[in-house]
Amino acid sequence: MMVLFVVGGIAGLLAVVGLVALFRWTVGADQQRAKVLAQGEAGMAHILGWERTGASHGRDDILRFTLTIRLQAKGTEFQATADRLVRPMEAPLFQEGMQRPVRVLRDGERVLVELE
Repeated sequence: MMVLFVVGGIAGLLAVVGLVALFRWTVGADQQRAKVLAQGEAGMAHILGWERTGASHGRDDILRFTLTIRLQAKGTEFQATADRLVRPMEAPLFQEGMQRPVRVLRDGERVLVELE
């Protein structure tokens, strides 16, 4: 009987940890995106290429873009990557060689980039 309680407790703990991780991955990503779009510096990105991340939301793929970014205020240029959900009808807007507006937010040593 005691073994059943221990196994049940461990299973419950694993379920809670899994739900917290799922919540952070979904809602946390949306909050981070909103923060970068609201507080980040404006810039333009030149799309160097993209690849599939293997993740999707429904039928929409989440793609990882390799970018060269130039910030408007400072004129500095650097390379970064950004993940973005791209719907099939939006695909023509995110082709290699195109320019897209971005927002960049420095978070300590990390640089958060969101394609607008």
